[in-house]
Amino acid sequence: MHQLSGSDPGRSHPPATKAPSGEKHQTQQPGAPGQSRTSDRRVAAAVVSDSSVALTRTQIPRPEDQARMDTRSPAWHLPALVLNKIVSYLPPSAQCRCARVCRHWYDCLPAPRVRLMQWLQKNAPVSCLADPGLGHGFNERVGPFLRATQNPILPALTHLQQEQEQEQEQEQEHGMTDIRPALQQPPHAPATPGLLASLVHFGLNRQLTRTHRLRMRPSPLDWPDVVSTSLFCFSPCSRWLAFACQLREESSHYLRLYRWERGVWQRCRMIADVVEPVRFCRFTTVPPDTLLTGHGSTVLAWKKTQDSTTWHSTLVCHIAQPYTLKQLFSMTNGDQIVIAENTRRERAVLRVLLLRHTPDDKGWETARIQTYNATPSLGMAAIWTAHPQSCQLALAFTTWAENHENLTTEVHIWRKGRAGSHPGPWEAHKCILPRHYSKPVQMLYSPDGHYLLGALSSGQACLWALDAQCRLQEQLITDWPYQQRGALKALTSFRSDGQQLALSRSALQVQLFYCNPDGHWQQGPLLEAPAVPHAPGDTAQIALQLSASGRTLVRQTAWCLDIWHQAPAAGWQHFVQHRREEGHEFLPCYWLLQLGELVCATIEDPELTLRVYGPDSRGQLVTKACMPVTKPISGASPDGLSLVLGDIRYAPNVLQLTPSSQEDRCSLL
Repeated sequence: MHQLSGSDPGRSHPPATKAPSGEKHQTQQPGAPGQSRTSDRRVAAAVVSDSSVALTRTQIPRPEDQARMDTRSPAWHLPALVLNKIVSYLPPSAQCRCARVCRHWYDCLPAPRVRLMQWLQKNAPVSCLADPGLGHGFNERVGPFLRATQNPILPALTHLQQEQEQEQEQEQEHGMTDIRPALQQPPHAPATPGLLASLVHFGLNRQLTRTHRLRMRPSPLDWPDVVSTSLFCFSPCSRWLAFACQLREESSHYLRLYRWERGVWQRCRMIADVVEPVRFCRFTTVPPDTLLTGHGSTVLAWKKTQDSTTWHSTLVCHIAQPYTLKQLFSMTNGDQIVIAENTRRERAVLRVLLLRHTPDDKGWETARIQTYNATPSLGMAAIWTAHPQSCQLALAFTTWAENHENLTTEVHIWRKGRAGSHPGPWEAHKCILPRHYSKPVQMLYSPDGHYLLGALSSGQACLWALDAQCRLQEQLITDWPYQQRGALKALTSFRSDGQQLALSRSALQVQLFYCNPDGHWQQGPLLEAPAVPHAPGDTAQIALQLSASGRTLVRQTAWCLDIWHQAPAAGWQHFVQHRREEGHEFLPCYWLLQLGELVCATIEDPELTLRVYGPDSRGQLVTKACMPVTKPISGASPDGLSLVLGDIRYAPNVLQLTPSSQEDRCSLL
């Protein structure tokens, strides 16, 4: 589990400020950086009780000197280590009261912000998976949703948001431009979720789980009927929605951008002409509110002006011939990785451009260009994958002679080097796979970036662990007949912490694997789906996905949609199967929301309907919403509150999730 970080990562206990009596007190937690404890206490940290969390916005006065401490019970003289261990079992509300017992306890216990982070780690480990940019959409997106149900964590979130805005205003007044979204991290360091983003993630995840019924209301877009879409993307904060589209029966290409404001999507103005088709479209976490688009030979960055309605484009990089853009990876630290492939199939096969975001927030500069060449007498195949959160890129090159014997596979792991406490330049670590491995045809990182999964040409799947030197340590190898029948990401799925793996065995079977506490991977249960009578035996699988907790599994084929759920007491159970009947126009489609672990599925039965399944407060999978729709589901926002319907044939529709009533309230514990 990753370490949560607030606005000052690593801060454990700020020094004490001046006592009310005027006497200076120098007690400080060993190894803690200095900061005013008074300001930290104003963050408030969540007075969490069995049913609510309240935020103390006013300064908590420091306890008066306990002149007669020596006459008190031994509990008043507990060592800091023992006291912290005892208090760690209490909710933050009780910890706040303990901190007001006496000066000794006040100085020994962590500040409210730290206690809240510790509470999140203990009670809500899923919050560590929050995107660093999730907190930026709090005022417009998550705040109104939580306010409608009077969510008890709302006061703490509101105060953290106000504090973050004040810090940004102070930086602007002093002429400081901070491209890191309120994370206070070293430049170009991998972004980690701050306290605000983690708390937003936890509050929204708990609210969506505890809400018994959800309502979906249309949120119309300003969209002409003559335009069709090819792809779309949301920003990490879910405030921005971009579409790549074109006029039907014409070759003109367009970008359309919308902003969520006052409960509706409003179209933004884009100043530029898009000539080539948009191959890639994604928003960056750092810098925030920036859209990257990849075209045939160029990558553009779109930034909004101060009025937030007009966007301008600047050139990020241009790919020189004979190379064309193949892939674009956006790292969470602001760096970009561009993969370009030689279309003429000459000696130079692949080129990797590593782009670094400039500290002055004026754009990107080329940090390194790496060209991989093939020996004329040898053939070479290249595959790649990336892990944006840890800033890693894995490239596998397999070379062979004309007789296709004596295969040699080199895996190059690119990642940011370490120079003291700050990230250094990009470095490549090379590892040669043993000869008993066949050629890797696909690779995939686990969500935590600690494992690399490879599909081999021999019909096997191999899981490697990455050590500190980026060497591959074999953890698991198993037969896998489906390895060349689709994208690896669609045929396998990890749990969000990387400690569980689901792998499709056949058209009806899914095999689970687990990593035990000793770090060894072992085979888990084999899940079977009911047979579909009219489906062919070699039905291709379209998608397979585990929920964040690993307790819900969804699998989509060309003929059916299956959902399994692991109930707290009953174990894994096949929950539902939706089949495609003869004459149906639409495939059964789904989108799994990691927040709330909601499965949003569109099924033609006999009319097309959208159904939302999700766990309730007891861990049972239930139906939370059902409504007729005219288009299949194709995606959702990172916060899970906006669902996009439509595909390349249809103009998109957007639905907004809302609680069905104010009775859907939840507690934190």
